[in-house]
Parts: sequence; structure tokens; C-alpha cells
Amino acid sequence: MISRGSAVAALLGALLLLALVVIPPEAQELVRVTGVVQWVAGTKMQVMTETGVSIAVDLVQADQSSYQALRNGEPVVVDGVLSADRRRVVAHEIWRDSGRGYWTQSP
Repeated sequence: MISRGSAVAALLGALLLLALVVIPPEAQELVRVTGVVQWVAGTKMQVMTETGVSIAVDLVQADQSSYQALRNGEPVVVDGVLSADRRRVVAHEIWRDSGRGYWTQSP
């Protein structure tokens, strides 16, 4: 027969485990990079900011149509999050200069 103390301890352990599974991880902070395309290859891109900082961009989570026709030197805005190792931006959206005074996501 299980003692009352053991049953309570098991119940508390199960509740703690359930709470750990249900609590969502902290949301990642969104970042925005504005600059020009240095190069695009596969699912990677390098962007040079106006301040001269070169930033690596991971394109795996971005819609392929938003970057497939990008050219070197083309102005872009990249919205995304920092990677876990903080070495690159994981792009969610890529905006390009339409040439008509606004930014667009279409190629």
C-alpha cells in the first residue's frame, strides 16, 4: 500500500512537471537590419548596414520568394530574431525597395 506522503509527493512532482511543459519559453526579441545585399547563396545572405557592419542572415525561415531574386547592392530591410549563438539574424521577412518610395515583399 502506498503511504499518503508518497502519493502527495508523486502528485506534486507530476504537477511540477506539467507546469514546466506548459510554460512557454521567453519570446525572442525581434530585430530589424537595414542595409544592402552583399551576397545571397542558398539559404544564407550577407547584408552591409549603413554603418559598415556586415551581418550574416539565415534565410531558412523566410519565404523563398522574398529573397530569390535579390541582387548584390540591392537595398533591403530584414525582420527576424537573433540566432541562439547570437552570430546571425534568422530572417522572418525580407523587404526590398520598390523604387517607388515604399518597401515591398514581392520579387
